[in-house]
Amino acid sequence: MVRCGAVFRRTHPVRPAIEFYIFFLFRSKNPIAVKTVNDDEDVNVDDLIEDILDVPFYEESKKQNAKSTRQQSCKTSQQLTGKKCCPVYLGGSAIPLGIGTSVSERACHQLRCTACDFNIVTFDDYRWDASCDYLFFRNCMPELSKLQTKMIRKKGSRAYACQCSWRSIQQLTDLSTEPQLRWVCGKHCD
Repeated sequence: MVRCGAVFRRTHPVRPAIEFYIFFLFRSKNPIAVKTVNDDEDVNVDDLIEDILDVPFYEESKKQNAKSTRQQSCKTSQQLTGKKCCPVYLGGSAIPLGIGTSVSERACHQLRCTACDFNIVTFDDYRWDASCDYLFFRNCMPELSKLQTKMIRKKGSRAYACQCSWRSIQQLTDLSTEPQLRWVCGKHCD
């Protein structure tokens, strides 16, 4: 019986100096090892393929990654897992935070900006000073001590900001009425 490797060796027009490289994954610090086979050695492709198929997969690490992903927590109370606000609301400090729906009008506290890819920070009972500009937020985000220099205390207001946009809100506001803000709900979880 002629095996595949022997047929390949005899029928394929290869130069004597060609080497075949087979990469194996091991559970060592160096995950890639190289096995070099010269053309003048007896090459058995079936054995090489069998060796490749015996490589252990990292099922244990996949399970650990899945477990750590599930253990990430969000600061929500009594909310459903993985839900998004629809519609997304902004609101003053008198408006409760949570998942906003057409029935339950709550201000979203998991906002994320799609323009600068920052989480939106909120400050209850504060508003932004009129002198705030793009460079201020670009340079000061997300350091609270720097942001406080342009925050003015105002009861009932809530200051929202990312690295590129900011708003001071007092009443419940549908985010779709603010087209210049590129903010979305980043999902709520338990």
